[in-house]
Amino acid sequence: MTGGFSNAPVAVRAAVTVVLVLAGLVLLGAEPAVAAPAETAAVAAPAPEEDTGICPEAPPGMQSFADDVTAWAKWGVLALIGIGAVVSLGSILVGRIFSHPHASRYGAMGVAVVVLVAITYTVILTILDSITGSGCT
Repeated sequence: MTGGFSNAPVAVRAAVTVVLVLAGLVLLGAEPAVAAPAETAAVAAPAPEEDTGICPEAPPGMQSFADDVTAWAKWGVLALIGIGAVVSLGSILVGRIFSHPHASRYGAMGVAVVVLVAITYTVILTILDSITGSGCT
């Protein structure tokens, strides 16, 4: 026997790999903890360029409707993530109590899927906020 991890189902190994890769990407994309040194007075700062981009803006009267739809969608997905986590953990518990290994395995895979969905949810919200947020970039 080489190791316990090599006997794990392929889906579980794939889910663990995806979680670790996404966690690494999140950590690598984080802001540095140390601030960049301030520029000295001897170096002249270039004049700020005028922004010529077009900011995304909702049509008149649509902003409140768009905010309501976005808020309901966010809370709906968040509720589904919570329900998925509770059901997956319940499956693990029931599988352990009643000696049903398939239920425990499916629950563990469900927890991995819930974690992946939560990470994707956070990334999508960040992307949407960067597109529709205040100001132009």
